[in-house]
Amino acid sequence: MAASVALLLGFGALRLSQPGQAPEIASAIRYDTAIGATQAVGLSDGSKVQLNTASTIRAAIADDRREIWLDQGEAYFEVAHLEGRPFVVHAGNHQVTVIGTKFSVRRDGDKVQVSVLEGRVRVDDLDRTQVVRSTIISGGDIALAEGPATLSISKSASRVEDALAWRDGMLSFDQQRLGDVAAEFNRYNRRKMVVTDPEAADIRIGGMFPASKPDSFVRLLRDAYGLKIEASTEEVRISN
Repeated sequence: MAASVALLLGFGALRLSQPGQAPEIASAIRYDTAIGATQAVGLSDGSKVQLNTASTIRAAIADDRREIWLDQGEAYFEVAHLEGRPFVVHAGNHQVTVIGTKFSVRRDGDKVQVSVLEGRVRVDDLDRTQVVRSTIISGGDIALAEGPATLSISKSASRVEDALAWRDGMLSFDQQRLGDVAAEFNRYNRRKMVVTDPEAADIRIGGMFPASKPDSFVRLLRDAYGLKIEASTEEVRISN
């Protein structure tokens, strides 16, 4: 499903909004995806972006700068190396700066996750527009940032590949709580999974599943764990 694209026209280079809000950028191109859709986008500098479900970015690519604003959702970047022209992704009160690499940025409100497949990136924590601390992560690493804190986790490249399985329409889980698994499926589907009791929510799930086929996943839950499934047009309720 194609992403929608809108050109934001204006005459100033940048107008800052209130703290915590995204700035308004003149001559930036906006890309959106609907729930359950992904979209590949080629930028004018040769970089490539793949948007995940329900995501919005704005791109300002010029001779003197390359900037992306991730307003919501998640995007995977393959950045073209251009000497002297860093590529900056803004996500709330955090920004990611690279020269050339492959990485993803996911934003859920003030929570930001950066997963690096190749190369190195710098994750900056901002106070308004000032950098207050920086964290360097390399291929196979994941950075989790929320508020003023950033946690760097060293993992293997294969684990990062699993985290990026959505690029192929899949979701990968490594012994994660069913409650968290349901929330991840809900990012991709309009009919929501609701786990109604703590015992069922704590069941650990491992494996890889199609993001767009939650009904198949629910049937596996019923067959494997004997869970009770109650389906309506708006939600699927799961319980012991």
